[in-house]
Amino acid sequence: MRPPSGTQFAWNSAFGTVAGLLSAVSSVAASVIVAHALGVEETGVVAFTLWVATLVAAVVDFGIQASLARYLPELTAAGRVDETHRLASALWRWLSLTCSLTIAGFAGWAWWSWQSGAISGSDAVMWSLVGLLCAVQALAGFTNGLLRGLQRFERVALLTIISLVCQLGGVALGSIAYGATGAIGGYCAGSLIPAAMSLRYALPSRSPSREIRVRVRRYALYAWAAALSSTFVWSRAELFFLQRSTGSAAVGLFTVAVTLANLASQGPMLLTAGLLPYFAVSFGEGAVAKMREGYITGTRVLAFLVLPACFGLAALLPAILPMMYGEAFADAVPAASVLVLAAGIGAISSVGTSIVMAMDRSDFVFVSGVVAAVLAVAAGLTVIPAFGLMGAVWTRAAIQLIAVVMGSGFIFWRLGFPLPLFDLGRLLLSASLCGLAARSCVVLIPGPMSLVLAVAAGAVTYALSVRVLHALHPADAERLRVLCHRLPASFGVVGDLTAGLLAPARTSRAGFVGTGQRSGNDGN
Repeated sequence: MRPPSGTQFAWNSAFGTVAGLLSAVSSVAASVIVAHALGVEETGVVAFTLWVATLVAAVVDFGIQASLARYLPELTAAGRVDETHRLASALWRWLSLTCSLTIAGFAGWAWWSWQSGAISGSDAVMWSLVGLLCAVQALAGFTNGLLRGLQRFERVALLTIISLVCQLGGVALGSIAYGATGAIGGYCAGSLIPAAMSLRYALPSRSPSREIRVRVRRYALYAWAAALSSTFVWSRAELFFLQRSTGSAAVGLFTVAVTLANLASQGPMLLTAGLLPYFAVSFGEGAVAKMREGYITGTRVLAFLVLPACFGLAALLPAILPMMYGEAFADAVPAASVLVLAAGIGAISSVGTSIVMAMDRSDFVFVSGVVAAVLAVAAGLTVIPAFGLMGAVWTRAAIQLIAVVMGSGFIFWRLGFPLPLFDLGRLLLSASLCGLAARSCVVLIPGPMSLVLAVAAGAVTYALSVRVLHALHPADAERLRVLCHRLPASFGVVGDLTAGLLAPARTSRAGFVGTGQRSGNDGN
């Protein structure tokens, strides 16, 4: 028997958040290890090769991971369990073919380049490992999409822990022993176990029904094209243009800045890990009203969590970044500050992305991704060569904001979902005050205690601002209480205290902006 949808969503969100946080920690820790072991220049080399691997892995995937996460919840909810296995097996066979071709392609190119004298033997080994990294990342993505589609988020969390240990150990040993080539091998080690788990679907099975094949084919193609453009833009496409125009040192600094920006936004954002399965099941049941309510609530709650995290980290960067990566990376502070703030605003749109994908509108994700990719290429050919590192930073921030505007407009005008703009504005103001208080402590108070005082000042300022400005919607406070009570008992106590302090009981207030009217239900 399936657990109640609310409990299922609570556990999915909890385990999804654990997995996401561990993944973010692993990424940051690995980058710190590489920075200290290899220095700025070699860090740039590793970052560039990882970007190539990420982009090629998106090509190899062909939208398979997204299709598993989208359709398995719907098939399971409809009682078509056999169909889930058939679909997964069919998609794995296609993925195994593309992965094999990728490994052979990279190894063949590396061997030919080495034989012709274009690259050294160590570089040939490194690029061969990049081909392997593309394949294991794609196969690990298959396992991740499968487990998320089956709503086995506890296994996702467990796999993430195992991968974290393997990756950090591999990167540390590889970087020390073999430099940049060894670091790439360490990243391969982090994906080997989840990649191997996908082999259970290698056995032949019957094909899925024609109706599912047609739907999945269309969805996968659009999701694939969207992932390509999105990966090109958001997985540090600026590295390519920086490498050509400025060199590896700028690539290393930019990589550190983007890594910290992702860290600030990713933790709270991954509370939405269970949203796509939840929305997919709701869409299959025709419960659009429930999806609308979930979108509004999810957007506000995510903003409540992610905005102070990003604004607070941006305020602390002058002290934190050199402490983490060393004084050699201190020049990355201005770049990281801009990107962290932009990431906070951009991350809020992730709830809307889940809505769009659940409603089979991957075509819009594709179109918006193409627009963002065109802008990124145009900037890479003009702004980045002219202004270097900060040109890449401001370009990335501007494209993120443009993407948010496009997505929000589509959700409002095309899908008819209202936007909680007034609520988001109050939360943005509260987070800005939080960041201002924290930065003041960093600037005015010298010594190691400045960080502790800055964190405390930022947290207190945010709590007071949220309470005074009524930034936390009362319905959201109640939902946070309910969500916490579905988790272990200690979470329920924390949820009650936090919600009571930040959103005391009060009379009804204006609803959501976007419709031009007051909401008839304060819980929407």
